[in-house]
Amino acid sequence: MALYDDLFGQLGQPVAQILLTRNDLSQRTQYLNACNTFEALLEMGVVPIVNENDTVSLGEIRFGDNDTLSAITAGMVHADFLFLLTDVDCLYTDNPRTNPNAKQVTNVTDIKALRDAVDVSTAGSAVGTGGMATKLIAAELATAAGVTTIITRGSTPAKVVDIVDHFSNPELPPDAPVPQAALCTRFVAKSRPMIDRKWWILHGMYCAGTVYVDAGAVVALAKFKKSLFAAGIKRVEGAFSANQAVRVVYEPEREPCPHPDSLSADEARVMNAMGPSKTELIEIGHGLVNYSSTEINRIRGCHSSEFEAILGYCDSDNVINRGNMVTTISEQVLDDVFVTRPHKSKIRAEQRAPVPVQSPNLSAI
Repeated sequence: MALYDDLFGQLGQPVAQILLTRNDLSQRTQYLNACNTFEALLEMGVVPIVNENDTVSLGEIRFGDNDTLSAITAGMVHADFLFLLTDVDCLYTDNPRTNPNAKQVTNVTDIKALRDAVDVSTAGSAVGTGGMATKLIAAELATAAGVTTIITRGSTPAKVVDIVDHFSNPELPPDAPVPQAALCTRFVAKSRPMIDRKWWILHGMYCAGTVYVDAGAVVALAKFKKSLFAAGIKRVEGAFSANQAVRVVYEPEREPCPHPDSLSADEARVMNAMGPSKTELIEIGHGLVNYSSTEINRIRGCHSSEFEAILGYCDSDNVINRGNMVTTISEQVLDDVFVTRPHKSKIRAEQRAPVPVQSPNLSAI
């Protein structure tokens, strides 16, 4: 910090240090206080120098790298640009040092498609905590908040001005070639950025647990933007309290394993080596829960009219209100996996399934 103070002091520019932790942003009031602090400093002409408060950060709820921290900060201040500086001018389809056929990537509108097209396996630089993979994650966070994100070479800081001038031209076509003086990779900000509260739920909060839901709940949440009700919850993982953030996921049914007697000796040996088959979870989104993990475990699969008898109270008729739910599942996955004709039959079957009967002893706890 002393170095920043000396460098900016030569220009007569006041600076202020801000130390953040993800835990600071997990409470809505603290998140808003941090946003107000940034706004007040910028209005006074003070440049904030942001870092993670390592002395109080817990390992499991740290930002983990400066790229992620910078993206969240950019979203908090509603920045126009976020610059992620590295040791190359822009992204390439492969490592240009080892592959002369690697092509430059100068304009990105779909980060998910980009991950399939480029190699981002390089480690971080000598002065950074993240590699190119973390920069793509940061770009995804920032563009979702409406912030144009730039990846370029850090050893030529004068390029920052050239890049801002180039992309600030309102008459610039979206597919216009990038001049050498402004060579970089630009991640185009979303035209309809996520609203502040939902962006905070998705990126500002640490997920304290996981809620597994059935297919009917997936369609209700993602397709029809409904609240999550206990009847659609299959199980809960982790220990969390009310008003904490959780991941909402769907676990596809495992394929039945063939009977050992029907396998040849070689097939049985392969099956034993592979171990039990694992299914890949499908993330539906993140949300703020109205009940703790213990309470949800007791009311899962039940109608809201039964909450009073099971818990002794009913604070809310839903587990996650639709205003506190952010869906992350893509439309393609939603349509392909959940809204096909066979799956519609599965949804109807799940909805007709009998509600699990609670034990009288459990209800009295």
